[in-house]
Amino acid sequence: MRAEFLHAFCARLPSESDCADILLRLPGEPAHAATALPAVRHASGPDPAASLARRYRLAFVPGLLAGCAGSMVMPFADTADTLRAAGFDARILSIEGRGSTEHNADLIARQLADAGPDPRPWIVFGYSKGLPDVLETLVRHPEVTRGIAAIVSYAGAAGGSRLADDAGNWSKALLEHVPLPGCDRGDGSSIQALRRDVRHAWWQAHHAQLRLPFYSIVAAAKADRVSRPLQSSYAKLSRTDGLNDGQLAAADALVPGSRLLGYVNADHWAVAIPLSRQLPVIGALFVDEVPRADLVLAAVQVISHHAPTTP
Repeated sequence: MRAEFLHAFCARLPSESDCADILLRLPGEPAHAATALPAVRHASGPDPAASLARRYRLAFVPGLLAGCAGSMVMPFADTADTLRAAGFDARILSIEGRGSTEHNADLIARQLADAGPDPRPWIVFGYSKGLPDVLETLVRHPEVTRGIAAIVSYAGAAGGSRLADDAGNWSKALLEHVPLPGCDRGDGSSIQALRRDVRHAWWQAHHAQLRLPFYSIVAAAKADRVSRPLQSSYAKLSRTDGLNDGQLAAADALVPGSRLLGYVNADHWAVAIPLSRQLPVIGALFVDEVPRADLVLAAVQVISHHAPTTP
């Protein structure tokens, strides 16, 4: 569904913006995306955000170490603010940044239930390890699926990460046990959950239980769009997969059987967090000028034409 998503996204940007620099066009995608589209409602322009806000609620699930630096560095914070200003009920769900997928699944289910009844179904965006947490929620708490229209893997660790496979004892200790504000000590399971063999075993065991429509937005940065702290891991992943975001190979960010929306020319952090603004002292280290809210709105617009508007 790259052509449809590209058209919906580009229609939201100022005319002078080069959306081709933000969404990568890879082999297999029509050269002229706009002319390849069916005659659907958005062909003449983007759906107004207010119209989409009347149809869906949005939930964002952050990833590993979410909240461990307090609210200063939180995935989707700027995106959610923009969407709320446009009329959306947009929520960043609270998880434990070092929590297991099982524990975070319980937290996610509780927050969705506590949100109360609403005729609008949820579209849930799972970022990085937040996607495995969402997947676990669907298996452990199948009752929540009644209120969900679609799940979006947003640079989600669907198939795990080669970096987790190769994580040594020191890096595990750093991620799991070094004191961080707002983060409890981990038990080691959060890194374990990102191993590719663990994720593949999970899919083998549970794929038949997943009945909701899934969509994938993949981050796949060109070398000049990789922030300096991620350049080493980007180079490491590039030895086996040149299409990666510095944390995940593109193939590992695709949900099996999902509808692929697009490849964003951004690294793993930039696609969700404006670190250059949130950490101004070291802001020059990050390349993250990405229209994150427009990516989400384009996804919701495309989903609105394919997913039900009632749970």
